[in-house]
Amino acid sequence: MAIVKMKKFKLFIFDENRENLINKFQKFNYVHIDESDFDEDNFSEDDFTRPRSSEDLIEIDDKIKRSKEDIDLLLKFKDKENPIKAMKDGVSDISLEELTARALTFPFEKIDGEIRDLVDRKDRNKSKIQNIDSKITELKPWEGLSSSLKDLNKFGTVNIYTGTVSSNYAEDFEGEVIKNDLAYIERVSKDKNFNYYLMIVENSVDEEIKNLMTNYGFTPIKVKSDGKVKDTIGSYEKDKEVLFEKNKKIEEELKTYLKYLEDFKYSYEHYRNEKVKIMSERKFLKTTEVNLIEGYVPEDKLQDLEREIQKVCKDNYYLRAEDPDRDSKEVPILLKNNAFVSPFELMTEMYAMPKYNEIDPTPFFAPFYFIFAGIMVGDFGYGLLVFLATLFALKKFNLTDKKRRFFKFFNYLSISTIIFGLVFGSFFGGIIELPSLIDPAEDSTLLVILSVILGGIHIFFGLGIKAYMNIRDGKPKDALYDVGFWYMAVLGAIGFILGKFLPQFAPYSKLLMIIMIIGMVGIVATGGRDEKSTGAKIGWGVYSLYGITSYLGDFVSYLRLMALVLSGSFLGLAINMIAGMLFESNIIGKLFAIVIFVAFQLFNAFLSYLSAYVHTARLTYVEMFNKFYEGGGIPFKKMIENSDYFNID
Repeated sequence: MAIVKMKKFKLFIFDENRENLINKFQKFNYVHIDESDFDEDNFSEDDFTRPRSSEDLIEIDDKIKRSKEDIDLLLKFKDKENPIKAMKDGVSDISLEELTARALTFPFEKIDGEIRDLVDRKDRNKSKIQNIDSKITELKPWEGLSSSLKDLNKFGTVNIYTGTVSSNYAEDFEGEVIKNDLAYIERVSKDKNFNYYLMIVENSVDEEIKNLMTNYGFTPIKVKSDGKVKDTIGSYEKDKEVLFEKNKKIEEELKTYLKYLEDFKYSYEHYRNEKVKIMSERKFLKTTEVNLIEGYVPEDKLQDLEREIQKVCKDNYYLRAEDPDRDSKEVPILLKNNAFVSPFELMTEMYAMPKYNEIDPTPFFAPFYFIFAGIMVGDFGYGLLVFLATLFALKKFNLTDKKRRFFKFFNYLSISTIIFGLVFGSFFGGIIELPSLIDPAEDSTLLVILSVILGGIHIFFGLGIKAYMNIRDGKPKDALYDVGFWYMAVLGAIGFILGKFLPQFAPYSKLLMIIMIIGMVGIVATGGRDEKSTGAKIGWGVYSLYGITSYLGDFVSYLRLMALVLSGSFLGLAINMIAGMLFESNIIGKLFAIVIFVAFQLFNAFLSYLSAYVHTARLTYVEMFNKFYEGGGIPFKKMIENSDYFNID
């Protein structure tokens, strides 16, 4: 249960073996390739090149992108499956060799090209439809014109104008134009902001009317229609219908390509794994004949790696492996834990992987996470519901490794929920009376004390891990200064305060006060030990002691254990009361009671688990991790990508 020990290796091979060896590495899947650097003492940078160019990467990225687009397109035409059945069927198991063979026998370029031709035609039709819609939008305000503007323009003694005036000035504008007997104005339509006008003006008054137009902000608009506007719009609508029909036929033709959906998935995953190889090869260094490969391999896999190299290179290679620098930030991190702890690695990965010189925090926080989440939900019914659902999924569904870990994670949390549901005597908010060891409604003080005690154990356990790491690294004094004195100060202060209120602690009050003072003096004396001047040492020491106030906030944070179990419990109880009142009425009331009970209890269960997930993570990350854990390690990069569509062996 720890960070997997690594070996750093350097491997020299002949260039002719490179391609076969990288294939072997991928099948082996436990090699993390690091970027090789030239030896400045013996070589110049000009002596080396990289085996693969950026053009190779661009080409493979293009294929990944196109295959993913084809998959997403074809999925739109696939009939929706029953979600339960889809999860049960899950993803297929496939070997890397089979995946490669299926991808290479599929005429990707040909089928992708045909699909893209159809999509391009459809997109061009869509563009034409949008263009037509734009024209129709422009013509819509003029749809009420009874005559063709082209016919009106035939009269040589008049001028024809079409345009808009703001609604604010439209009434005054119309009144002024009407005063002139040689000008005709027709309001064709209006909207929220503008009135749309047709004007016929006799040549002799044209200048006068133009002045009015200018004064009232008349905006000329050219109506793009050779005949009646209504007829033009109708013609455009018919053109749209033709284009819609063409696109329907194209979609029907695209549906026939559904038979290639799985093939595109094979291609997508194949090219993603090809990209891993290209990215790895780009980290090699190459002369005309020899390749230098550097990387990391788990210590227990080193001999297996050498056997794989021998299969390709025979005896024509040189491999040197050594323990990496423990403090190096470049060592990749691979976690290995038992069946109970490994699902909790999700939470570690979400925060940050440990550095190589740290410890894997997962086995240390997992029991606390298990207990805290169970307390926060604290209902036997909710626990049983999630336990059965996740167990069914784990047994019946064909899940990816990531989803399997996720379901196991909540399966374990549901077991804790069942245990604390029995402790609190809660079954779906009390719908069935169960004997309880602690009644959240009546024993709130006991819950507060329990929350603070668990919080103290959690915090001091984190500090204890820090002390262990200091001792492990040969720094026992740091363990005393940064942990021992804090234990003395905080525990002494807690015991001294309790002695004022609890008679059991009173005889030890003086001893506890002495322990507290020794701890505080120790913190002040050593908190600034890295500083050079005496004043700075004292100043930082006093500042360090001030940090004792943060422990008050830390302890208060754990009251959320009590708060969440109470909120979930009272909400469940309220749901039962409402459902109970309705159930005592007529048959309709009974039906509503059942619906309310099922729907809102499920909702309360969801909220309870969500709150437990978030708040327990918060207690882990903020209250525990900040005592000993920094993180920032590089995850071990295996050479087979986590698949979206298959379990690749």
